[in-house]
Amino acid sequence: MIFERTIKPTITPCILDKNDILRLTLSSGKKWEMKLLDASAEVLKRRDDMVIDSGHESGDIAAYGFDAEVEINGHKTTMHREVASDNTFYEPWEIDGVRIWFDATSRIFSARGGFMAEKDWRGGFVCCPARLTRWAVQEAGIPICPEPLHDWYPNPSGKLHTSECYVGYDCFMGPYNGGAAHGGLDINMPNGTILTTPIDVDDQFLYNSLAAGNNNNRWSGFRKWADKSIWELTVCHLVDMLVPEHIPLKAGTPFATTAGTFVGAREHSHFVWRIYDQQGTYFLDPWILMHEIWAQRAK
Repeated sequence: MIFERTIKPTITPCILDKNDILRLTLSSGKKWEMKLLDASAEVLKRRDDMVIDSGHESGDIAAYGFDAEVEINGHKTTMHREVASDNTFYEPWEIDGVRIWFDATSRIFSARGGFMAEKDWRGGFVCCPARLTRWAVQEAGIPICPEPLHDWYPNPSGKLHTSECYVGYDCFMGPYNGGAAHGGLDINMPNGTILTTPIDVDDQFLYNSLAAGNNNNRWSGFRKWADKSIWELTVCHLVDMLVPEHIPLKAGTPFATTAGTFVGAREHSHFVWRIYDQQGTYFLDPWILMHEIWAQRAK
């Protein structure tokens, strides 16, 4: 199958099966093409002390890797990713004028013959792509969205390590309990940390709350861009809202305190990023957004 896409002001997610082609039209009118040849995944590290929660799938997986063999504009290359290792928080590839984020392969997941279950599917957060691989692309030199990004949470260093992800493994798709792919990015921070909006949001609200009888305060904010894509930003483990619900917020607005409800073994916040685009729904690693926030701030 060939997926035709035109570069736009926001990042473009896509999913590809073996032998599928992503064909981009760049802002110059130039064509760019990537064909997926195959994908694979393997466990890189095991430990016998991974199980912390009897309520979820468990195992001994401490880190894993996955690869995609692709052909870009006629040239073959292999892209390698790791999860829950020191190399989790990666830089995107830049090839022939396009930045490429290799987000996931279904080869990871036990439902597709792999080794990881899903952890957060009951909450609607599913890590496994609907096809063999999930990607995001943007033309080099164009930001992932057309407005300046602001911090989502305080991080003056602009750096992140897996040791800061709950008990050390709970990055996006990290091996929670040694066997279940974590459906978001956990980042440890003190109870009461103030969150701010990284982009303007059109609507925002608590979709779960302690007041409504849920075990957690969970917030989502939505932004519809001029190119018709919609970003949904979610954070769980909030303490208090600092603004009324269902009002638009400008980027950089303090909207909640966090890291204090249903946090388990570590005070932390759980970040999720979902994009609705090209008639599809895509969960992407929130690291992509965090990385872009800090890269813009460093300029």
